[in-house]
Amino acid sequence: MTDGFLETRIHFSNAQLNELRAEVSALVQDVQLEGLTIFAAGSFARLEASEHSDIDLFFTYHPTGKTLEQRRTNELKLFGRLIDLVGRLGFPPFSGDSRWLQTHDIDQILLHLGGPEDDAANYFTLRMLMLLESKCVFGDDAYESALRAVVRSYYRDFDGNEESFQPWFLINDVMRYWKTLLLNYESRRNEGRTPQERSEARAKNFKLRFSRSTTCFATIAALASFDSVPTMEDVYQLALLTPRERLQLVRERIPEVSEVIDGLIAEYNWFLSQTSLSVSDLHAKFESDEERRSMFARAESYGRRIYDLLVAIDEARGTAPKLLRYLVV
Repeated sequence: MTDGFLETRIHFSNAQLNELRAEVSALVQDVQLEGLTIFAAGSFARLEASEHSDIDLFFTYHPTGKTLEQRRTNELKLFGRLIDLVGRLGFPPFSGDSRWLQTHDIDQILLHLGGPEDDAANYFTLRMLMLLESKCVFGDDAYESALRAVVRSYYRDFDGNEESFQPWFLINDVMRYWKTLLLNYESRRNEGRTPQERSEARAKNFKLRFSRSTTCFATIAALASFDSVPTMEDVYQLALLTPRERLQLVRERIPEVSEVIDGLIAEYNWFLSQTSLSVSDLHAKFESDEERRSMFARAESYGRRIYDLLVAIDEARGTAPKLLRYLVV
């Protein structure tokens, strides 16, 4: 795929997001939800969406929205308008029958960081999506405040340990998110085994091996690319980048890994070309045994390239803390 193809995807994503921002700003003017931010995740946040991509929106308050009057009534009013809006703008319907249209308080999410409710209430997933692949759609100030609060939560041990601190807490959570995605995929395979469901599961697996793995490991690679301990501001700025931009940042900081990253980006461009299809056409690709084996062989090769990148970073960094050592044990 050429740079022109990628520029088209970036332009399309930005155009759709800008239109969505303008429309959302207009429809919430009479909805009293101070401190609310709405952010997009998924392919639109990665700036690689196609005309077949759906829009994933998430809703948080910072500071807390607990004191708002008629909070739930206003939220339902907002959600109803958003459901109408995405249809009018030509997006596919919200996934899961709009089950994810719910709000969360960032303070509550951080209060339960690492605890049982972190997973049970989907706090962990929302926190990771905000950090790893998010673009603000509404409430810029609240978004910045919330994102900085999330970053700060991973630096609780920084003060007094400035010389020895490493962001292993954050890196471990990114790895935990990656493994959670793998578990979620296995769980979905239990839901049905019709030919259509098998094709859908294979398509999700294919996407997992490219887009999700890149989101996670491009972030880990970027965190490992700093010459010194990354500050909270460094991590905040990383969170504003797309996974592809994080890979480009690693290439700038560690020229020795340029060849590995070029190979990764070339293969990722191929992946994007495959996922430009409609849902039905993409699923159909996995019904052919020969084509399915070929596509998954490239996905397997892509995973090896990601591993090669982590090894190359360790080799280039010499005496710095070994990334692979902390990822494994």
